[in-house]
Amino acid sequence: MNGGGRTTGGPRPAPADESVTVQAQALLPMIWADPQHMPEQLAFFAVRRFGPRAAAAVARRREREPQAADDELRREAITHGTRMTIADGAVLGGPFVILMPVSFVAALLSQARMVLELAVLAGHDPRSERRVADLLVLQDVYPSTEAAAASLAEVRRRPPGGRGRIPRRTRWAMLVRMAAILGIVGGGEKRGKLQQVVAALPIAALFLVGMVLPLIWVPALAVIYRKNTLRLADRAVRFYTPGAVGYQAAHPGRLSHMPRAAGVASVLRFLALAVAPLAFAAGLAVAGIRLADGFWGTGLIVLVAVSLLAAGIWFVHRRSHQR
Repeated sequence: MNGGGRTTGGPRPAPADESVTVQAQALLPMIWADPQHMPEQLAFFAVRRFGPRAAAAVARRREREPQAADDELRREAITHGTRMTIADGAVLGGPFVILMPVSFVAALLSQARMVLELAVLAGHDPRSERRVADLLVLQDVYPSTEAAAASLAEVRRRPPGGRGRIPRRTRWAMLVRMAAILGIVGGGEKRGKLQQVVAALPIAALFLVGMVLPLIWVPALAVIYRKNTLRLADRAVRFYTPGAVGYQAAHPGRLSHMPRAAGVASVLRFLALAVAPLAFAAGLAVAGIRLADGFWGTGLIVLVAVSLLAAGIWFVHRRSHQR
């Protein structure tokens, strides 16, 4: 079930310096073209693009630490995968919540790459299409690899890129399902309409709050992503290596290591972008300036305007840095 198998094939993988965010932007047109199979298209893409990279990453770790035991290498892969999920998912989602699809897809791809590295450490081919079924089972999309494989037989491997011209209701349903797979609103399995409505409420609330306070998603999603990425990692370890000790069991309550400088910079950036709109609104209140009827109307306009401006500047700076 978890052995080799034919690989996804296709063109050469993208250069290693392309970030997961760039890969997420390349994947989105395929999702728009086949919205009903969003999890399947994401799993196919992850194995196709990140399978070879997962094998290379494990080889580098083994070369760098030839005496390291498998458990130690697994912990390193999980720690790195958790850190990248937070960096690629939570940080992008905070400053510009309109990019929610890119944020969610980037986080899912980072988690998928971690799972593929764990598969490599267990002796499995990360480029095999069987890893696609494995990912879907570990994400709670299907109950078993047999069910996943049967469904994948009817899914197009490379749908023509869509332009995002799909009904808003369908796009919103995909966002809710992405959030479910990520553990933000529950499991990744398909649910009824009432369950979908209830699951959408937390996302809508986060979206509205994020429009007022930029980067408000960073601390919220960082906590959620960390918890659920470690949970996914433990499931993957047990799935590929029965009897192995998972990260959470070996290190209960331990936070994934984050570089001190990067952590301090993230906190300062969050404080600056969160406090700036409030400070600006307070300054207008002290000066007696009114942009609308009453203090609260002026405060709301200022909060939204300054937040969007600050988030836009942050986003443009990030994009130019990536290029």
